[in-house]
Order: sequence, then structure tokens, then C-alpha cells
Amino acid sequence: MASSISVTTWFRGVSRNSPWFVIAASIHIIAFALLSVIYVTRHFQTQDVPPTAIAMATPSAASVEAAAAPLLEVLNRQAIPENTEVELIPFDELAFQPIVLSDEPQDLHLPRGDPLALSSLPAGGTGGTAIGAGEGPGRRGTGVPGHVTLHPGGGGETGRSGPTTRATEAGVLAGMRWLMRHQAEDGSWPVESLRERCSVVGGQCIDEGVDFSPEYTPGLTALSLLTFLGAGYGHDSKASVVDEALGERHVVGEVVKAGLKWLAGEQGPDGAFTNFPGSMYNEALGALALSEAYGLTHARYWKEPAERAIRYLVAGQKDNPTGSGRWGWRYQPGGDSIADTSVTCWVVMALKSARNAGLTVPQECMDGSLAFARWVTGKDGQVGYLDPLAAGAKVSGRNEQFDYHPGTMSSLGMLIRTFVAHDITDPFLEQAARYIVKDLPAVSADRLSIDYYYWYYASLALNQFDGPDSPRKGGTYWDPWNKAMTRAILDLQDKDEERDVCTRGGWLAGDRWSYAGGPIYATAINVLTLEVYYRYANAFGAK
Repeated sequence: MASSISVTTWFRGVSRNSPWFVIAASIHIIAFALLSVIYVTRHFQTQDVPPTAIAMATPSAASVEAAAAPLLEVLNRQAIPENTEVELIPFDELAFQPIVLSDEPQDLHLPRGDPLALSSLPAGGTGGTAIGAGEGPGRRGTGVPGHVTLHPGGGGETGRSGPTTRATEAGVLAGMRWLMRHQAEDGSWPVESLRERCSVVGGQCIDEGVDFSPEYTPGLTALSLLTFLGAGYGHDSKASVVDEALGERHVVGEVVKAGLKWLAGEQGPDGAFTNFPGSMYNEALGALALSEAYGLTHARYWKEPAERAIRYLVAGQKDNPTGSGRWGWRYQPGGDSIADTSVTCWVVMALKSARNAGLTVPQECMDGSLAFARWVTGKDGQVGYLDPLAAGAKVSGRNEQFDYHPGTMSSLGMLIRTFVAHDITDPFLEQAARYIVKDLPAVSADRLSIDYYYWYYASLALNQFDGPDSPRKGGTYWDPWNKAMTRAILDLQDKDEERDVCTRGGWLAGDRWSYAGGPIYATAINVLTLEVYYRYANAFGAK
């Protein structure tokens, strides 16, 4: 400190009393000395100390060719303080321009490398990539609320997270590309016009003769948006993605902004997005997407629509049949006291994200959902769909040719308890985890074992319970599940570059629940499953 003060005092005296050429000479001498110190320091560090940081030089042609998967081109953006709303700028002024990395013409059909890719990390690194899971465009260290952690679950190639995140992040990026490729011009993801969008590039993602219904477009749009929000991309993101299949560049923020604007535009004065039997799935997903959009950016664009959506969910909660307190949710709001575990869990996810974003959620709503989850629980970790007597029983419905996985309801019950009670000592959690891992993800020869919905919720539940960020140690349930889940999901993703470019990166194989959303549903929910490593902070408070 003393030497610093003396140099400062000396420089001030020189600046007052010396002619200009003396000052100029002094500055050059000081700059030369500093550069010499930097050179000597770096020279000896490279000789004596193993490097701990990734070199940021432009990758060589060989390194680009060897990259496991082309990753995002990124531009760091300004951090937004937590719980601070951003100044409202008219959307017309938010015209993000594609990032130009070179003045030379670029062939966007060619594979693209990235010096921030996992392939550049030293062995055993924690594994961040430019898909929001490291120093890329995700909001690490920027005051993001606690429901977004933006880092994979530790460990590198042999760590607790199981297989290296290189493969899962490549899957996430390929899935995002597919979703960008199939977004409608108005910003939505309507499954009924999927054939029309595929025909533009001469592709086919849906078999002839398969029909879908338009009433689920708000839910599918919200589910698609959550894949980008879950990786840390808000409407303000300037990160760009090159779709090599079509040779096009997309600005991620523009994709997200268009989807959110469409979703908010579909909302009625009461906060609902649709009104038909089964509409509560749309309402929960829409509220979840808008809450996460507001929580991620704190932009006032999304606060009022998110609040209206949450108020609609609160008003639609069933009353406890005992006459005291609240209960769960069902396909439609109000009415009788019949609730189901599936809709209730989706609503709880939305309410949890709303709370994390700083929006108001009555505690009695959370308490009621927990009361229902406990009531509907049977024995040995099994949970019923409508009541405890049916715990472990098959839920009937469409596409019954597919295998039914009763662990689905156990996963939903685990998550409701996890996000509402935060009690890792609850004995039900381990009973349910033990029950779930008896039925690991696998793809049978006839593909009737596929169940993306089950794999998504069980991944969330087990990652919370004894994943790398949990207070529990050992990964008894998460580790085998994670290994099986990544293998099954990645094997089903379309990667055949010889096929038409329209399908690349998507999940075209259906499951029991994809009759309403087809490959849009399948691709979005599988991307969300592959984001399990960093999408939610651990609810049990380990970190």
C-alpha cells in the first residue's frame, strides 16, 4: 500500500511540474515495465504451474473438427440484480441483431466449434458449456432467483452427475435447434400446422394420417419456451444459434420474445389461456413459463401476465372435502373436490416458480397441495392418481397399448412434497425413490416402454432427493436412474444427418401421452429432462 501511494504522489508531482515530452516518456517507461512483469509472470507460470483456465484463442481447424458437438456462439450480457425490475423498453426498440463473428462470408451449413465447449476443458472439469451451464449466456452469478442454478451437477466424465454433460448438452442444443426450426411465424408452436412448416424445407416430422388438436397450443408453446428459459435465456438474450441443417442463424432472445408475446396475447382478462375440458394443463404451463420469464429477467413485460395467470390458478384450486382448507387441482377449475396428482403437480411447479420470482402466492394454496399429496399416498412409496385406494394401479386413457409406469405418480408425489415441505427426512421420499428405480428408463424393441412424462418427473424428483446437490450422499437412486435416463433419451433423438434436415435434433418417437402434442411435446419435455442438472436449485438447502 505504501509503495502504491508513493508512486501515485510521484506521478502527480511529475504531471504538475514536467513538460509534456517528459510526461510522455514516463508513461511509456511505466507501460513497458508493466508489460515486462506480465510477460515474465506468465512465462514462468506456464513453466512451473499447471494451467487452470480455458485458453480463449480461436480454435484450430483440428479442434473444431474434433468438437463433440457444435455449441452456441455467445455474447455476455449485463447482469440484472435480483428482485429488481428492468426499465421497460418498447419491444420495437429491442431489435437484436445477429452476432457477426467475422467479416468473411460464412457457410452456416458447416459444423461450428466453440472454444468454450466441454471438449476444451481439462479432464475432470465441472463441465460448463455455452448452453447456459457455464460461462456462456446463462446467468451464472447474475442474481438469478433460486429456481435456476445454471450449472450441471458436477463431476466431469466420471463425476456424480453420471455420464459427461457433453452429450446431454449437445442433445439440448440440437433439441433447441429443432424447436427454433418449427416455431410458427406468430411465435407459437402449434402442432396442427407442423406438416405445413416441415414442408417448407421438404421434411416430415409427423406421419400421414396422424391428427392433433389445436386447443393445446398454449401449453405446447409454454413447454417449448421453458426449454430456453430453463437454460438461462430470456427475451433479452443476444446469444445466437446456427441451425446447420438449414444454414440459418437465430437470435435466442428473439425466439423467446416472440413466444412470450404470443402466449401473453392469448391470455384473457381472468388470466386463463383457454377454456375447455382439460384446460388446466394449459393454464399451469402458461403460468409456469411467464413466471420463469419474469423471474429470469425481472422485466415488467411479464409481471402482470404472470400475476394474472397465478391468480387464475389460485382461484381454481379445489376445496378440501373435509370443509377445512384447500386441496389439489383437476382438469377444470372449481366445482367438486375431486383433484388429481398430475395436474396438481404442474400447478405446484408454477406456484413455486412464481414465489421464487417474487410474486405473491397464498400459503394456504401450498398447504392445500401438500395435504392432497399426503392424502393420495398409498403404501410402500406408491401414489394414487385420484385417491389412495388406486395407488400403484394403472391409469386408463388413450394409447393404452403403451406400458404404464406406476412410478409416475410416485415421482409427482415426491416433487410436491419436495417443493412445498422441503423435508428430506420425510420417510415417503426414500420409499418412493426405491419404488421408482425398480423401473428404470429403457427402450423396448416395440418402443412401447417409452414414457417421456415419467422420465421427466422422475428425473426431477430423484435429482432433488439424492443428486449431486442434495444433502444426502451416495447417489443411491439418482446415479443408476441418470445413467439409464440419458442413454434412453439420447438414443431416441434424431441424429441421422442423411435423413431430411427437418427432423434433425427432434424426438419423433411417440409415447403414451404425446397424442396431444406429437414431436413438439416430445422434443420440449426431453430437452427439459436433459436440463435437470442445472434448472432447479436443490430444495433441501444443501447449496
